[in-house]
Parts: sequence; structure tokens; C-alpha cells
Amino acid sequence: MRIKRFLILYLIFAMLFVSACAPKLPEVSSGDGMDSDINSLVESSELSVEGSSISDERLDDISNDLISDTDSTEESVDVPTANEMRVHVIDVWQGDSIFIELPNGKCMLIDAAERDYSGRVISLIDCLGYKKIDYLVATHPHSDHIGGMQRVVQSFKIGKVYMPKVTTDTASFINFLDALDKQGVSVTVAKAGVKFDIGDFLSAEFVAPVTIVDDLNNCSAVLKLKYDEKVFLFTGDAEIIEEETITANIDCDVLKVGHHGSYTSSGNTFLKKCTPDIAIISCGKGNDYGHPHDAALNRLDKAGVDKIYRTDVSGTVTVSTDGKNIEVSEGLVPTGYNWVLNLSGMKIHTTDCKSAVDMKEENRAYSIRTLRELQKMGYVLCGTCKPKE
Repeated sequence: MRIKRFLILYLIFAMLFVSACAPKLPEVSSGDGMDSDINSLVESSELSVEGSSISDERLDDISNDLISDTDSTEESVDVPTANEMRVHVIDVWQGDSIFIELPNGKCMLIDAAERDYSGRVISLIDCLGYKKIDYLVATHPHSDHIGGMQRVVQSFKIGKVYMPKVTTDTASFINFLDALDKQGVSVTVAKAGVKFDIGDFLSAEFVAPVTIVDDLNNCSAVLKLKYDEKVFLFTGDAEIIEEETITANIDCDVLKVGHHGSYTSSGNTFLKKCTPDIAIISCGKGNDYGHPHDAALNRLDKAGVDKIYRTDVSGTVTVSTDGKNIEVSEGLVPTGYNWVLNLSGMKIHTTDCKSAVDMKEENRAYSIRTLRELQKMGYVLCGTCKPKE
């Protein structure tokens, strides 16, 4: 019931912020505009999620639930290097997850891969010293993009969350929403034209989705991030169909290639508009889809892209910029950690503990946090290695 209540609230919140020109989803009952009465929306006929319906419930207190943008004070980490922004396209096999260290000490995460690779995402963020994700973007609710979101939300304080107005009844999506609910985090609908302030010399704007369609890939939130003179474009799984709906200026220096380098993305018209110097493809070595496809690679080459990086070849790809110059490095892995965490069993191990050595990757994460911090998060000490500081 708690999850159903959250889904109702999310859908209501999405309806209040979606543009009047966006076509109505069949599973969402009517009602738009900031002046709409929330109680009347809750009492409307029925709210549905793809694959299953949710009966209406009377909500006694909406104001104290999801519809809140309050942001508690959180300790900031050191800026990576003076005036530097770092974009890490994390090696999460056949999925997407991009962690961005902003030059003001804040950070952003775009997608969180499959659940089995969430440990790679958590480890990188933790070992870089972050305890809060200031901006969390879920491009669309496919498991290779949001499967790890539940564990990520459970591992970090979350600031603002952005996702498109699309829903599904998969476990990964429902678990993600439930984790947000437990933190009391509100959701802002990601759609073309939505901008958010992230600091001096920085701008972030969603250039898609422009419209909502049945295909979740083509409802992907496409984010344009600019730092001084340098522009990055993050495309989720947007295919040519969605690319052609974008009317905003998408000229960029770095492109995170859509849909893992599938032939269905990176169309010629789109590439002529964005003219990237660097393209990065997130895909898994030997994946069943054959990504990246030759057709997409050929179009990128024809468009004059200077360098194409692939996580299946280079591991995690890191792009660093001071706003004027760009440097790319490959193969970043977490370092400096003290503990190995079992994300499933919620146990803390020393790095040489046999249980840590034998642990399956899908349950493993690394941490530099104190034992006290981890215990407050619900972790318990391994009874065999007995971790001590």
C-alpha cells in the first residue's frame, strides 16, 4: 500500500508540471496546471501504471509527503581540482551510469545501471568522497538505467530528482520510487525546456523529451550540461525518432552516445546539429546486442567526431574540463577504501576477509566511510574479520 500511495503521488506531481502541449498518457487520468485542486485529482476515477492499475485512495496529508523541495544542509566535499568539472562514464557493462563532479563541490548522477552493477556506481561515488548526490537524473525506467537506483538512494543522501513523465510496473522502478519515498524526496518532471541552477558558469537544461510516446527509449530525458565554454550532451536511450523532435540548440563538445551505440540512435541529422568532438559509448564487452553497431560508428566517423571512447574497451571514461580545455582519461577504479560492503547482507568486511574475497560482484561495494557512518546506514560488522578503526 505504501508503494501504491507513492506511485499515485508521483503521477499527480508529474501531471502538475507537464506542459500543456504534451500528449496525455493513457494511464494517467486528466488534470493539468498548477491551479488544479489536488484533492479532486486524487478522487478522480483511476490512476494506472503500465501493466497494472492502482485504485484511488484518500490521502490525508499531501503537503508533508513527496511534494516538497526542502533540502537539508549537507557537508560538501573538496572540489576535485580548482575550477574543474569531471564527468565519469562508469563501466557498468551493458547499461548506463554517469557521475559528474561539479566545480562547486556538488555532484550529479545520471542513471544507475542494472542492479547487479550498482556496486560499481556506489563504490566510485563513495571513494571519491561524496555522501550526497545533489542532482539525480533517471533518463527512463528501463532496468539497465535505473535497476541500481534503489541501492544508490539507500547509500546516499539525495537532493533533487528528475525523471520523465513515464511509468512502468517493473520491480526496479517500483523499488526506486519506494526508496525515494523513504527519504521523503520530491520528483521534478524532466521534459524539454526544464532548466535547473547548478552554480556559477554552469547551466543544465533538458532538451527532451518533447513529447511522450509508447516507447520508453524515446521518452528519454536528454540533458545538456554546459560549463563555461564546454558543452556535454547526455542522451539516455534516445533513438532517431526522439532525436528528430529536439528543437533546442544541441551543439556540444562531448556526446554520450544514445542507446549504447545502437544503429537506432545517432542519426545523421542529429549529429549535424550537435557536432561533437568526443563521443562516449557505454556498452558491455561481448553483449548480446552487438553494441556498438557499425552503422552508428560509421555515422559518428562521418560526422567528424575526433575520438570515440567505449567503456567495453577503456573501462570507465573520465572527461575533465576547466570550462575551456578538455582532457580524457581511461580506466578509473575506486581506490583508498577501507571496507568491503555486502550490499545484500548489509555487512562490513575488511579487505582481506575471506567473505569479502569470495563475495559475488553483484553484492560488492567499497567504502571509505567510518564504521560509525556505515552502522548508522544499517550495516553490521562481520563476525569473522571483526572490522576495527
